[in-house]
Amino acid sequence: MQADAAIYTDFSALTHLKKGAREQSPEAIRQVAKQFESLFVQMMLKSMRDTVPENELFGSKAENMYRDMYDKQLGMNISQGKGIGLANVIERQLGGTPESDVSNRSLDDYLATPFPVDPRVRNNVDASNVQLGRIGRHASFATSTDSVGEPSLAGAWGDAEAFVKDVWPHALRAADTLGVDAEVLMAQSALETGWGKYLPLHADGSNSFNLFGIKADNRWQGERVEITTREYRHGVMQHEKAQFRSYDSVGEAFDDYVDFIMTSPRYQKALEHAYDAEAYARELQQAGYATDPDYARKINRVRGSEVLQNKVSELKNLNQPPLT
Repeated sequence: MQADAAIYTDFSALTHLKKGAREQSPEAIRQVAKQFESLFVQMMLKSMRDTVPENELFGSKAENMYRDMYDKQLGMNISQGKGIGLANVIERQLGGTPESDVSNRSLDDYLATPFPVDPRVRNNVDASNVQLGRIGRHASFATSTDSVGEPSLAGAWGDAEAFVKDVWPHALRAADTLGVDAEVLMAQSALETGWGKYLPLHADGSNSFNLFGIKADNRWQGERVEITTREYRHGVMQHEKAQFRSYDSVGEAFDDYVDFIMTSPRYQKALEHAYDAEAYARELQQAGYATDPDYARKINRVRGSEVLQNKVSELKNLNQPPLT
């Protein structure tokens, strides 16, 4: 069944799609997933345009109408091509077989992780790094680059479960000191690093183990690594180069996070709400831990994700003591 619409006003394609849905056609499932992805891309474009002031001198309702038509068509063209990967996840959850595998993850897990950047795009932006995270996800670090001598990103963990398994004992130890739920620390580190897949590397290829996106200001006397990051300034996301702290191990990263939170006056209110995971994340955001205005909600979404809850439950059943 061919249901790809050349333009978004092709209603005959919708008729074929409805027929395929009644027949439970796998192709119909694939097209439904692509159409949902198309709508999602349109929402992304609309949100992007909303951040740009309107042209009061030359703007018009006609311009807005044709711009919306263009965005709808653009969203459809993107989804009918390689897309952004969301269609594959939806297709799997609807019982179909995706054209390409993105691993067996839920939508929440998908939204909480980054996707690789096309090298053609990467090479045109600052000739080094570019940060393109999932919409709705705070991502401090840019995507890796193969350029010699440039800082890049890579993780020591191949999947989310391996990341949780290795980091969980350190999260328990840090949580015991801070008085917070270890799951919120796991979620924050997973959010900042894409489940450990994206950590900044030094030019020699050594890992910085920066799990919490802590920048290296004048107070930091240790090793540091400079990468491209994205920040929200006045509600608009932009790319900036910044230096981040570097550690020799996961344990050092958690030790420094504990020290960073406990010795900073700005985070004392977060510690006062340490007993409440959602409140702790909210107070971190309000204190300026991240510039992303949706940072707290994203931490809580990752904390409640299926992959984190399932692996943590498995580890809790093992009843392993925290590191000392």
